[in-house]
Amino acid sequence: MTHRHSLARAFLFGLLLLLTACAGADKREQYIVPGTTQMRVESLEIRGVERFPLSEITSGLVTERDPGWRASAPWSWLPIIGKERRLFNLFDWRRDVERILTYYRQRGYFNVEVLSESIIENPSNDTVRITLSIEEGLPTEVSQINLRGLNSSSVSHEEILRRLPLVAGDVFTQQKYVATLDTLRTNLLQRGHAYAEVSGRVYVTPQQHSAEVEFFVDAGPKTYFGKPYIFGLESVEEHYVHEALSIKPGDPFSPKALIEAQQDIYDLGVFGLVTVLPAHESSDTIIEEGTPQPASTQPEPVSDNQPSNNQPATGVSPVTSQNTDAPDAQDPQDPSEEPESAEEFRALGISAILASAQQQAEQRSRLTEEIPLVIRLKEAKKYRVRLGAGVAVEDTRQDVRALVNWSSRNFLGGLRKLEHITAAGYAWAPGIFAPEDAAGNKGVILSTELRFSQPQFFERLTQFRMRVRLDRDVQEGFKVWNPSLRLSVDRTFFRHLLLDFAYSVSYFNYSDINEGLLDLGSTGLGQDFRPEFLLEFFEQSISLDYRNNILNPSNGFLTRFAIQEAGNYVIGGDFDYIRATLTAEGYIPFNLFTPSVLAVRSRLGSIYSIGDEATGIPVQSRLNSGGSDGMRAFGRKRLSLYTPTGEPVPIGGLTLFEASVEPRFQLVPSLFNIGDLWGALFVDAATVLQGQFIFDTPTNDQGVEQWSNITESMLYGMGAGIWWITPVGPVRLDGAVLLSSIEEDARFRRCVDPRTTGTDSCSFVRRRNDPIQKLIPGYSFYLSIGHSF
Repeated sequence: MTHRHSLARAFLFGLLLLLTACAGADKREQYIVPGTTQMRVESLEIRGVERFPLSEITSGLVTERDPGWRASAPWSWLPIIGKERRLFNLFDWRRDVERILTYYRQRGYFNVEVLSESIIENPSNDTVRITLSIEEGLPTEVSQINLRGLNSSSVSHEEILRRLPLVAGDVFTQQKYVATLDTLRTNLLQRGHAYAEVSGRVYVTPQQHSAEVEFFVDAGPKTYFGKPYIFGLESVEEHYVHEALSIKPGDPFSPKALIEAQQDIYDLGVFGLVTVLPAHESSDTIIEEGTPQPASTQPEPVSDNQPSNNQPATGVSPVTSQNTDAPDAQDPQDPSEEPESAEEFRALGISAILASAQQQAEQRSRLTEEIPLVIRLKEAKKYRVRLGAGVAVEDTRQDVRALVNWSSRNFLGGLRKLEHITAAGYAWAPGIFAPEDAAGNKGVILSTELRFSQPQFFERLTQFRMRVRLDRDVQEGFKVWNPSLRLSVDRTFFRHLLLDFAYSVSYFNYSDINEGLLDLGSTGLGQDFRPEFLLEFFEQSISLDYRNNILNPSNGFLTRFAIQEAGNYVIGGDFDYIRATLTAEGYIPFNLFTPSVLAVRSRLGSIYSIGDEATGIPVQSRLNSGGSDGMRAFGRKRLSLYTPTGEPVPIGGLTLFEASVEPRFQLVPSLFNIGDLWGALFVDAATVLQGQFIFDTPTNDQGVEQWSNITESMLYGMGAGIWWITPVGPVRLDGAVLLSSIEEDARFRRCVDPRTTGTDSCSFVRRRNDPIQKLIPGYSFYLSIGHSF
């Protein structure tokens, strides 16, 4: 018993110590930022703002209006809804006033001034109301631009002055001034002057609202590329990097060539970090007799507003007021001596400037015309394994899957890459949201693929690829096993033109086949459906890609033409046809209250039956539209021809045309500091027809479609989308509705007699009994990663 009481006393004593420690901790004073009060900012008003958006000015201030109920404890941590309490800090407010004035001065309003300032405290509510009135004044215009020091015959004063962002008559802004410095230097670099240096000075006269700008240019000698020096290689052999370089010793210096060389090395696929720099800009030491040393030993220009070495010319502060002299620096050669008068101080300052300028001139006179390259590399991890999961939701099919991705870079040397991708899951088609009376398929899905690539195949720009794949898929009307092999060789020309030549062979084995597919041979739709067959074809494509970004393009265009020739070539293909598709995309940036892009797309395709006998066209090769990458008002592959009997299954057609117009607008920049939030409105148009486009062939029994058939049968839809730019790509949600009526369209109606499908003698079944009509609700939604185009 005594032992129990001892334990109880020890426990109570420990608890008392814990409570005492907590109480002591609560009494410890927290650090308070100087100037902070306990008053919430009830209101913040800035008056007199007319030239610029008020939201743009207030977005850079530390002082903000208190969020009120959003800062309440239960939800203050929640994104969007919650927010931290904003207390008034006098020191922060003083700095904010200076930020406002600096904002105007950087944009050319040097006469801006504060007219009045009111800070009204309410002790009873612990709040403060702030009102600031400013007078913007008139903008300062550039009265004159002088270009000094340009003595190169390769660039004339008139030519370079015509291309500057800042010209006489413009409102002077720091942004344009810095951009002009950068433009001057870039123009010289592009003309081969690798050592070009540009500095500047601005004389502002606030009383006259004018600014005189002077730029000082030292072009340096005309230069050319020298020997490349490569650092950082471990397992990759150096000759592969040399082979990838398009720059050769003796080529004229060009910053564009440096960027292209960096991209060429990245394209080898084995490096995680690549930098390509001229030797005088690199921090690497090149140990070789007669070669330049690192950048720290190279001369830098001296100007009144750029006193330190190794600072870029574009980083200088651009504004110095007229009639005010900046103090000259003391002579750095003898800092112990103190000047006894202002005259001696000025003499010492001038001597320092002259001595430094002379030293710089002597150093620049020794600059070499040959510029060695310094290439710094960091090899990527040789092995990489990624795990993931995915969900695909469409109104015609849903699936869940797990993903495993394994890859090996520089596999067995020689820049080879081996990658294995496996996805396994379960699918429902037409889907768990399909009508109750719609018969569909469901089951396990599998996709396992082995990819092999060999860069520099035969020569530096040619690449060999091999893909071996096994699929088990579940679709409307069937399940299929599909092993396949693809061999291809591609080459890039002029950096934007890609040619691809490929050979493919696939084996298809179907099960759970819809009876409507088995009846196709007797309905005149150009198919003799085979539960088992071999598809073999050659494919060639040519692409011209000038898009500025593959995942999220905002400028440029892409055109691609591809042609397949199916036949019996190597192991006995069962079909003979030619399939041709032409695709074009364009992206035009513009501004309409916010950064915007006009995106347009079109695609035309047709399949032509060839050979001595009509073999039909397999359902996998026929053309459909619908889904997130087609006519978005239709579900995936729902804009199609359908089986005339059994449960309706989309089987495609022989001619396809699609077109889309999509204005895109930035809604919120850098949402949650991750990426921009964008939105779009779009209009889609598309059609799928039974016959071949324009050209007839001896074995064609489906007729010929003219351009007039396409325009007359076109269907239209419209919708809206919103997406968030994330590190994995744009995460996008789209919704679309069908504008055209399809109630009397023979492509989406069943005939009472299936044998009359596609003829004028077809009599439609009643619409409420038509199973095809039930599959097309007239609207669709898509959640995906990536754009439709």
